[in-house]
Amino acid sequence: MTTLKEMVGDWDLFMREIFNDPLIINNLNTINTYYKYSNNGTGSIIYPEQINVFKAFQECPYEKLSVVILLQDPYHNGSATGIAMANEVGTKLSPSLRIVKDIISKTIYNREEFNFDPTLVSWANQGVLLLNTALTVYKGKPGSHKDLWNAFTKAVLKKLSEINSGIIYCLWGNFAQEYIPLINSLSNTILLAKHPVASVYSGIPWECDHFVKINKQLKDFNNLNIIW
Repeated sequence: MTTLKEMVGDWDLFMREIFNDPLIINNLNTINTYYKYSNNGTGSIIYPEQINVFKAFQECPYEKLSVVILLQDPYHNGSATGIAMANEVGTKLSPSLRIVKDIISKTIYNREEFNFDPTLVSWANQGVLLLNTALTVYKGKPGSHKDLWNAFTKAVLKKLSEINSGIIYCLWGNFAQEYIPLINSLSNTILLAKHPVASVYSGIPWECDHFVKINKQLKDFNNLNIIW
């Protein structure tokens, strides 16, 4: 049996109460059943691979946590890695990640070339939790598992806000911004923006200064700097 430590890395103590919630247990059991059917070919395909569902937590050390970037759900085309927005090395950047890379180039690096990690593991290792509001999705059906993950996402954000202060929450898109009431804005920072992919459909450039604001705040208060 997979242990909680194996699932979520050093978030296991934080997660114990959450994973004992009856509703969350029921929803996770449902998701596991869906994966069982998916894996044996009798059900719809689910992304990401089951082993990577909690990868965002595994790669982001709890003690280093300083930023939460919250989006919608995993890529539903098969490229989901378990870390929100991320792509595997050697694959074409998704529209969302390409837009994010461009805004980082513009706002952080003065449009000069920079080493960009498409897996975003380097961000996570520095304390950036790259989280979707839903951690799984059916192939070709965005938002299909939103209701199954709602209780889990609420519990994580509520508990983070209760026991930590000084965290910067970047909520990108309408799905993510539904969770604003769970975050204590008196002891944490909330930054809002449209989902990056919105600019693909609207043709309006994605203007987001969050990366600059994050580094300025971390520098001012903790003498930290995220290498994007």
